[in-house]
Formats: sequence, C-alpha cells, structure tokens
Amino acid sequence: MTEPPRDEPEVRPEVVQAVFSALVDMDPDKLAPLEVSGTRVTPAERKQAEELYAASLRASRDQRERWLKAMQVLTGDRKLTEGTGWPDLFDDLTAERLEQLRELYDAMPDPARAEYDRRYGRPENI
Repeated sequence: MTEPPRDEPEVRPEVVQAVFSALVDMDPDKLAPLEVSGTRVTPAERKQAEELYAASLRASRDQRERWLKAMQVLTGDRKLTEGTGWPDLFDDLTAERLEQLRELYDAMPDPARAEYDRRYGRPENI
C-alpha cells in the first residue's frame, strides 16, 4: 500500500467501518457518533468504505449464486412435494452430483450440510 500524501491524514479503520456499516444498513444515523465527536470523514476513508461495500455486494452475489447451484444439484430433476425433506434430496445422488455438492458445501443451507455430514462426513478442505 502506498503512503498517503503528507497533507492528508491517515485512513482510520474505525471511521471506515462506521461508514461501511452505514452503507450496509442503509442507515445514516450510524454516522451520528462520528458527528457528535467532531470526527470528519476524509475522502480517502469514504472511498475505502465504498470499495469495501462494493466488494461485499459482489461476494454476497457470488454466495447466492453458489447457494442456487447447490439447490439445483440437490433437487436435480425431481418434482418436490410438500413432504420432501432434506434426507430425500440426498437419496440416489450420483457420484458426480455428490462431488459438486462437496465443492458447494459452504453454500448449502444448514440442514443440507447437516444431512451431508451425517451421510458422508464433513469435507476436510472446508
């Protein structure tokens, strides 16, 4: 990381976190403690918080896509009924689909991970 120009103050992590938190929660009131203390947000701090926010949006989108893929692998071509449970989704998984689930382990819903663990054990690389 490059040094900030001497006339600019260093980026304060607590200020960046406050701005990031306000962005995530869409709650400008989260910046009130900064205003009360007389702390001004620098352009560099605002920029870093906005970059963190953009990165978190990309990460959550990627995780949602992984969750959808895991659900597609679990459900396959099955017609789900009201009585379908997590154990039912794991019945008759092909080796290929099981391998896909192992790679998507972190994206599966908690009950699906519990069923996976019960049947196959928790993957070691997770």
